[in-house]
Formats: sequence, C-alpha cells, structure tokens
Amino acid sequence: MNTLLSQQGLSRRGFFKSLAVLGLSVPAAHAMFDLKWLTEHHENERWLSAQGRKQGQFSLGWINPAQQTTNQALANFRGHGLCQNPVNRHQVVMLARRPGTLAIVVNVESGEIEKSFHCAPNRNMQGHAVFSNDGQFIFNAEADSITAEGKITVRETHNFKQVNEFSSHGIGPHELAFMPDGITLVIANGGLLTRPNTSRTVHNYPTMRSTLAYINSQNGQLVNEHTVAASKASIRHLDVAADGTVAIAMQVQRDAMDNNQLVSLAGVHKPGKDIQTLSAPEPLMIKLNDYMGSVKINHQHRVAAFTSPRGDMAMFWHLDTLELLAHHEFHDVCGLSISQDKKHFVLSNSAGKIRQIDASTLKENKHKRLNFPGKHWDNHLLTVSLPS
Repeated sequence: MNTLLSQQGLSRRGFFKSLAVLGLSVPAAHAMFDLKWLTEHHENERWLSAQGRKQGQFSLGWINPAQQTTNQALANFRGHGLCQNPVNRHQVVMLARRPGTLAIVVNVESGEIEKSFHCAPNRNMQGHAVFSNDGQFIFNAEADSITAEGKITVRETHNFKQVNEFSSHGIGPHELAFMPDGITLVIANGGLLTRPNTSRTVHNYPTMRSTLAYINSQNGQLVNEHTVAASKASIRHLDVAADGTVAIAMQVQRDAMDNNQLVSLAGVHKPGKDIQTLSAPEPLMIKLNDYMGSVKINHQHRVAAFTSPRGDMAMFWHLDTLELLAHHEFHDVCGLSISQDKKHFVLSNSAGKIRQIDASTLKENKHKRLNFPGKHWDNHLLTVSLPS
C-alpha cells in the first residue's frame, strides 16, 4: 500500500508552542514575523491536483495552504479529475486521464492509497466522476472501447464494485455533476469519438455532436439535452450553481472547421432556457486558441471562472448579466478551484505555481502567491475540507 510522501511543515499549534519555549508572546511574534500565512487559511483546508510529467512522478498531490507545504500519494498513471466523498470527507478519488482504465481511492488524512479500481473489460475512463450526495455511490464517465458509446458506471463506495451502468446518451462523456435535486446528473458529452489504440485521435469530425445531457441517475433515462450552435465546439467541463444554472467550458475542433470564425468557448445554461454563450473582445478570443480547460462557479458572487492553458488566461463572467468582468494572465493555467472560505478563486499551473484571485474584486492578491519548484500541477484543482 502506498503511503504519503510528506514535506513536513510546522503546524500553527506547534508554532505557538515553540514561541512559548523561546519565551515569546504571540504579540511579540507578530512584531517579528509575518504571520498572515497562519491566519488566512483553515488548517483543515487542502488543494488537490493530479501531479507529475512522466512515469515515476505521477501522483495525487496536495497543498496545505496554511502551512505552505505539499504532499503526494504516488500513482503509476497520469491522473485527471478528482472528487471528494461528501460524507467520508477523507476519501478522494483520482481518475485516469482519457483513455486510461484505473482510478485510486486516497485517504487524504493518512496519505494512504486505500484502494484502486479498474474499468470493466472493453471500457476506458473519460477523466471525471462524481459522488452521490449520500456518499454511497460514485458515478464514472466511461466509454465503450469498441463502439465508443458513452457510459456512466455506478459503483458502491464501500468496495468500489460496479453495480450498474447506463448510457451517457452521447459520445465522449467528460465532466459530470449532480443538479441541486441530487437525482439529476448533468453530463458534458464532448461528442469526440476516440479509441484507446489510437490514443486521443478523433475519428468522427464530420459527424461529431456534443451535448449537455440531463439524465435521471436512478434509471439512466434522458431527461433533456441541449447543444450549442457551433457544431464543432466540444462541451468538456461544467459546474453547477445552487439555483441549477450550469456553466460550461468548451474546446473547438479547429481542424474540423472549414472557416476561421471565432467560436465562444464559455456558456451558461439556465433551467428551461437554451444555452447562452459568453462573449469577449476579439483579441482575447483569439488568444484563447480554441481551448477552455476548467470552469468553477463562486455561488456567493454569482461569478463563473474559466481557465485556458493554451491562452495563458483565466476569465470571469457574471452568471446573470453574462458580462465579462475581468481576465487574468497566468502561464499555462488550467487548475481552478475556490478557497474554503469562498473568498478567492485558486489557480494552478504546470510550473508548480499558485495564484489567488479575490472573488469580490477579481484582482490577484499577490502576497498570496505560492511556488512549489518541481511540482507540475495537472489540469484540475479541487478544494477539500478535512474532518476536524
């Protein structure tokens, strides 16, 4: 069983005990040291990401922002999406990057890999999964390796054995999430037909059809589906607001287009309406290079953030006015999450750097910059709160 590889940092409690040994009071320490890093984050907050650039480095890595330390649980595959069990909060699952077949279950308190599980024969993972609200089941986006049909597999979380499977009602399902009712799944069917033996080569450009599908998680029935006008825009990632508004991030298959028309890469879907695409000035649209990598909604501020690693940019739109509020340049940014106190968007990149954007002002708090040389944060970032 793999165990945690930890760079130990001094805890807040340990720090103040050390002050007492030295005969220093807390006020005196504040006069000598900048203790912002001890007070700006909860001690049970962690930021998680797949990490590494090559075999032997791939891991589930995480940051303790209060202590500014990193830890990792080594894996033998490149990870992609992550999800936390909402009930057993120490339990986090990391899924293999498409078209992998493996996932690991990590205890982020002990750092141990408690279990791993594989796809069934003739299935491959599509990078994302989500737990049911009661924590008893996990729903994985997968694909049939022969027909390429999208599948949603259901596993019980006490042993991660598969107990059910239904269609994603599309091809290339990627990110999925539960709607506020806790029953309906919303799924980004990217529409791209790929096969494991040809890796990520797309075989259906002329006929690709990407959908935002709403599915009853109890019986697998399609509730409804929506598309965007641009037929070569692949819906890949999504997030859901408390009122059921869904923000979507897209990637345009430029090789399949017969023109150079700019295509919106961000959208919002509100219940009972069509998908509304989000606009930006042309110079910014060009810079995005047809690719959005992550999306996350700050519910308190009604702001949807998007990241584009190809465009080296994070962008922020209001969910209701659909107005572009701000953008922030950051090299190869893709990881995107929200701090535990909801006050900041947290951004990560492949160079081991972390940036924090104030959710109210949408300006970077530069004193919160973190840099972890040798770490290579992958596509997605997840904020978790450990049990107290």
